[in-house]
Amino acid sequence: MPPLPNGKAYIQYSLMTEIKKTLVNRVREIIARLGRFFKMDMAYIASGAFWGNANYLFLTILALTTSVLFARYLTKDQYGTYQYVLSIAGIISTTTLTGMNSAVVRAVARGFEGELRRTVKFQIILGIIPTVISLGVAVWYLIQGNNSLTLSFLWVAMFLPLANALNTWVAYASGKKAWRVGTYYGFANSFISYAGVIAMVYFTRSFVWVAFGNFFFGMLGNFVMYRLLLKRFKPNDKTDPETIPYGTHLSLQALPGAIPGQLDSLLVYHFVGPAALAVYTFATLIPEKLSGSLKFASNLALPKFSERSESHVKKFLIKKMGWMFIIIGAVTAVYVLFAPFVFHIFFPAYNASIPFTQVYSLSFFSLIPGMIQSALVSQKKTKALYILSFLNPAIRTVLLAVLMYYFNVWGIVWAQIIQNFMMIPIQMAFLDGEKK
Repeated sequence: MPPLPNGKAYIQYSLMTEIKKTLVNRVREIIARLGRFFKMDMAYIASGAFWGNANYLFLTILALTTSVLFARYLTKDQYGTYQYVLSIAGIISTTTLTGMNSAVVRAVARGFEGELRRTVKFQIILGIIPTVISLGVAVWYLIQGNNSLTLSFLWVAMFLPLANALNTWVAYASGKKAWRVGTYYGFANSFISYAGVIAMVYFTRSFVWVAFGNFFFGMLGNFVMYRLLLKRFKPNDKTDPETIPYGTHLSLQALPGAIPGQLDSLLVYHFVGPAALAVYTFATLIPEKLSGSLKFASNLALPKFSERSESHVKKFLIKKMGWMFIIIGAVTAVYVLFAPFVFHIFFPAYNASIPFTQVYSLSFFSLIPGMIQSALVSQKKTKALYILSFLNPAIRTVLLAVLMYYFNVWGIVWAQIIQNFMMIPIQMAFLDGEKK
């Protein structure tokens, strides 16, 4: 406690202390009232939301800063090709056991902290699969005489599998509900990753070396955070034999959606060109980042849902669905209003993206399918998750193919919006119908 000042200064100090206490108590009272109104643990949500959104806000600032540099220093063809590399890498990454994080969140929330080390080792061993695939793609482009893409996919082979395995530290922090630590570590991880990319953009102005910065510094940041987290928390040795099989199930469920998940970028790149892909990417950039700040709710929900019965989770979702629509609709309206100003100021070379980004903001409603997905994962609805893992990408593929054929890039935008709304009743039907 600091030494108390004297005289007039003491009175000012006391006054400020009382004001601070009053404000804190007032905020707590408001949170408590909201909790009673919504019948939810608002203290938990407020804590997680603050730290989760602080992290996403930091990420969004870094992403916007990087994008401004992309728009200034890379041509549309270079930036479009860079996004193409990221899309192929996204497909390859589905072979890195991407579902393991959800299984680890569930295990750690139940006290099985030893799953952190065990699953990371398991993922590193199986990292040989994406490494071989990436090398195969690199060899293909070498045969085609495209040295730039050859080098780009060598970076993917070298760094992507390790980055995805070490990223499991995020799942541990979520399972422990250590939102503050997760946010601070997220800040540091993002800074390392984006600083590397920014340096490569500024000094090389080549998408090949930007790709190197993306994958190498992404791996480095996750390695540093993983080691720091082990040192800070010292996880216990308790393990759950169900975690790796369940994480493998969740990862296998992602495989059918691998290509459909990146199909929008692949279609634009191959049929319209890299410059068009650059315009499309800038159109989706801000909505995707803002969607991330909304999807913190899914991350918060998974540990809570894992502690509840299926009937409780189902009733909760049904009761809160209306409020989710209202809140997300308000956020969408604000974005549509301000998007033109943002593009005119930060991305004047991409004004053609404005109408696309305004419509694409309806993708904010993907939060709702994300919440239902968390409910299904928390209740180990394995059969339903497998069926949805085929049904969801099948719907996406059909919509993208048909609507792009008739409406070009506009068709791709609308296909993803329609898919999000279609999945809400379909997922709810699975949650309601299948018994554990």
